[in-house]
Amino acid sequence: GEGWEAVLDECEGLESYSFQLQQVDRKKGRWMLTYGAWEDHGSARQVAEVRVIIGRIGTLDSDAGLAAYLKCFAPAIRQKNPLRGRLLESARIFMSAKSDNATTKPICKWKIRASEEIYSLQIKGSQPTPSQRVQAGLGDESFKVIKAHKPMKKFLPKIESRNDLTKYHPKWKSWPGTINISGDDSNRINGTYQRLRCQQTIVLSALWRRNAKGGAPAMYIYLRPDVIRSGLDVAVVSPTPSYHDNLEICELKDWIPENALSESTHSTEVNYLNWKDAPEHLTLEVPQPTMVINDSGPFHASVGTSSSDSSGRNLCEMNGLSRDIIASLLQHTERNSEDGIAEMDLVGRSGTKNAKRLSILAAPSLLKYAAEGKLPLELSKWYTLSSSLGFGNCEKNVPPRPVAEWKAAPGKKTETRVRVYDAEKSNEYYHKLLARPNAFTININKSNGKLAVCMNPAVAAHHAAANLVRGRALGDVYAKSLNVEYCLSELTSMGEPDTKEFHVPNSDAYKESSVDGLELPLYKRQAKALTRMQAIERGDVHFSEEERSEHLLHGIGWCLIARAAKKSPLRGGVLGDAIGSGKTVVTIALILGGIEKARENRSVKDRRSSATLIVVPPGLVKQWDDERKKFTKNKLKCITIDCTNTLKRFSVDEMCNADIVIVPAGIIEERAKTAKSRPYTEHLTKKAKANMIPPAPSGYSQREAPSIEGTWVRNMASGPEIYVGNNGKQRTRDEQGYYGFCYSEAIGKLREKTYAGSERGVPLEYFTWERIVIDECHETLVTGRQHETDAADFKAQARRGAREFLGVAQTIPASRPLVAGAGVWGLTGTPLLETEARVTELANLMGGTYLTGSAHHWRKEERESGRDLFLNQQAGTRSREYRCAIQAACHSYVKEACQRNRGAKLEVKLDRRQHSVNMSSSDGETFLKSISTSEKESSYSVSPDQ
Repeated sequence: GEGWEAVLDECEGLESYSFQLQQVDRKKGRWMLTYGAWEDHGSARQVAEVRVIIGRIGTLDSDAGLAAYLKCFAPAIRQKNPLRGRLLESARIFMSAKSDNATTKPICKWKIRASEEIYSLQIKGSQPTPSQRVQAGLGDESFKVIKAHKPMKKFLPKIESRNDLTKYHPKWKSWPGTINISGDDSNRINGTYQRLRCQQTIVLSALWRRNAKGGAPAMYIYLRPDVIRSGLDVAVVSPTPSYHDNLEICELKDWIPENALSESTHSTEVNYLNWKDAPEHLTLEVPQPTMVINDSGPFHASVGTSSSDSSGRNLCEMNGLSRDIIASLLQHTERNSEDGIAEMDLVGRSGTKNAKRLSILAAPSLLKYAAEGKLPLELSKWYTLSSSLGFGNCEKNVPPRPVAEWKAAPGKKTETRVRVYDAEKSNEYYHKLLARPNAFTININKSNGKLAVCMNPAVAAHHAAANLVRGRALGDVYAKSLNVEYCLSELTSMGEPDTKEFHVPNSDAYKESSVDGLELPLYKRQAKALTRMQAIERGDVHFSEEERSEHLLHGIGWCLIARAAKKSPLRGGVLGDAIGSGKTVVTIALILGGIEKARENRSVKDRRSSATLIVVPPGLVKQWDDERKKFTKNKLKCITIDCTNTLKRFSVDEMCNADIVIVPAGIIEERAKTAKSRPYTEHLTKKAKANMIPPAPSGYSQREAPSIEGTWVRNMASGPEIYVGNNGKQRTRDEQGYYGFCYSEAIGKLREKTYAGSERGVPLEYFTWERIVIDECHETLVTGRQHETDAADFKAQARRGAREFLGVAQTIPASRPLVAGAGVWGLTGTPLLETEARVTELANLMGGTYLTGSAHHWRKEERESGRDLFLNQQAGTRSREYRCAIQAACHSYVKEACQRNRGAKLEVKLDRRQHSVNMSSSDGETFLKSISTSEKESSYSVSPDQ
């Protein structure tokens, strides 16, 4: 309406702005709708805001109503002398839904801010009560510390105050229980205010109330916080007890509750916030919508039948866009087609600017349309795509990254390798990225004023399936067996994953299995655990391997989610029974029970061994052999390899015909007499005729963090902290990457060769084993300070080599250093289940089971190049929905693949007696010293309940 600019100060141009819905907040007892006005249809600064409250206007109101507040930002955005601090509303209006006369409409008028009035009032306090500092537990010690503290001048606030802002008030321990205000000629706030006992529900627990009496309403004194911290909190008098209501009558200038208890500060200036009626002609109206959204017809039925179809389908169309709005939307769009249809750039150079325009001009109407259920797709509902389309192998949607080459760093005295990329291939890859189809496109027809939102589920489906298919080299047959679905969701409707602990199930529901040939029988829980392990090796237990891809329509908040999944047999698991519960005998029973089948499958020609390869920490090689003899005598042929020289004594025939091969996990980083000599890797490179494998990185601690922390920044030397003490340097990632590259290259060349059965000393990576068992698998994956060992051959470098030896970062099963036919099993009394990242790592180690998010697991990122880390960052942050999917996958894996069985409870009757004794000083010191020493050691005691 006209007249606003003449009435309100510094509101030039207000009458020409259109307000767009910006935000909706659902609060207790009311809704708040925020409308914003921007220069040039949202391309420039925000100039004004209207907040509309529907429901309870005041916190204590019982009736519903409507309130609107107009705020102009001109004082804050002007070039000369911009206002800093709290910006006050310029106008407001109140309307109650309840009228005294049912035949008349409620009277409502706009009120505009009038000039402020300042008076001096007497504010006296009595009946002292504990202050908020005392209630919070602060005592004389904090008072002394603050008093002794001398802040630097540059940190002192430039605020004039009668109260010392750097020290406690002399009466800081007390606040008035009763406050009396006098001197108000209008008698609006005069009276006696009693302190209320509200604690932690209002600012600083400071609230005083004057009861309603004789037609005078109740009044409250409270502290209104300066949320932006540009000044001090201000005490105000208001008819409601909440500063959110914006109904303050006056402000008590430079006043704190302690002032009411000091006679010298009873006199306080009060600033009255006055309002006056606005002229009758001022109005705020809701114009009829000119932009209308039309249904584009059925969507899912029209989705393309070809996986390479790059054209999306119209999700909805918006008609009636004016020329000004079209010009604003297309201001930063360079590409226009010949038919007058332009596509908005939402992901490129101008993506942020265009997304902001879209959010202001189109988002309110589109979101309202979706909320009314008019979209051709039901939000958050999954729709299935044809599995015959073979998603995941399309290089148009997911171009393969150029492979790095390792070359010697120029100018380095020591041999240092760096990653280099072919410039021509990298340039080609860059242009392929630019040409990728988008999951969402916004097309604008300038001739008829139409905006069309197009969506292509096939794009998201290819991205989701690519990690499952190409990331593990599984081919077209696997791709066509995937179950691919998509859904359209809103970011605001996504839930945050609940924080819940991982619970490892037991095997009580399984039947007992028996194995012929065991010298000692299994306990019931052991026989049931064996049944479960045998079921997994037979392929009876399936797990849904799933990956997702999310594509956001920037500016609108819609998210296209695609998921590709396939139920596959588990390829191993974790036996996490407590220490001393018999994990070793269960494993030996598993080997013995399947030994006949294993012997049938062995073949020197195919490099298939009938042996179960048992990878153990140093010092447990002989113990395992002793346990084998104890439970099977000599029914199983065993080879123990404690070093490379021992390996050289055995031929290919002997390795293939063995039933058990026991090897230490750190053999890959075995050291000989000299510190630089590494017998196993030297022997491997000699046999494979490959390049020398460098030592495992050792420049940082083996105590890894459970997950990546921080964000990698382009062109910075530092990055995500992968290891405690590593600081995320790219040099460290390159060392780990080159170590893994040389080791994988040597394995590839080794497997290209064919050795005669009489050949001795063939490395372990040459064979396909019946199964692989990793004893105390937690020691290889990560160690804490309390788990460190004094063994010289299993320090940080050896553990890092052991992880490479077990293929912890390798997602392609056939390319793993150690390949198993039946399965990979981990034995541990302390399974690593603190985070989803640890469960994902465990699943990949136990046969390469894919969990949601495995493609970007930190074990891969610890060895990636700066280029790959940058490209990973461009994929964007994962939504709450994606994090929920990761959590669900990890909990499902623990439920299916892990087991922890306990022994029978001991029937022990505890007789608890307490005796009080007095220690001498020397006895007390000795006792405290013994306690401090014992707390550092790990305890393996068993409680009576266990």
